[in-house]
This record gives sequence, C-alpha cells and structure tokens, in this order.
Amino acid sequence: MAAMSTAERVRAWAQFQRDGNCPGAIGKADLQAAVDAVDDWVETNAVAYNLALPLAFRTAATAAQKALLLTYVLERRNGRLATAEG
Repeated sequence: MAAMSTAERVRAWAQFQRDGNCPGAIGKADLQAAVDAVDDWVETNAVAYNLALPLAFRTAATAAQKALLLTYVLERRNGRLATAEG
C-alpha cells in the first residue's frame, strides 16, 4: 500500500484528536509530525513486514489484507479489539 497523501494524513490526525487519543501537551503540529513519521515508517518497513509473514499468507493475501492483519494485531495489543474468545 502506498503512503498516505497529505490530505489523508490530515484526516488521520484530525480523527486521532476527535477520538480523544491525543496527549494533552501535544499540539496539532506535533501530532501531524507524529502521523507523518508513522506513515513514513510504515512505508520504509513494508518490505520487512511482508517478508516476516509466513510464505503461505504472504503469497495469498492482498496488500490490503496484510495491512488489515497488522491493524488487527495492533488493535488487539492495545485493548481496542474485542474478540469472541475474550
């Protein structure tokens, strides 16, 4: 998946603020810089992430499915993804 456009990055940091996730001492410019840094990191490390996936999944899954799997794992790790198993 390609890096986000400037408009997509703005939407991401705005949503992060609306969701109440922004630390109180962080201003909009600092949050924008953090969103940019994360998106740049994802772009830089996409190949390493892809290679870390088991071959069967890596070859069968689309880029969107691979990104969604990463999202699921991260959301579960931070307690935001509830599962039927608990």
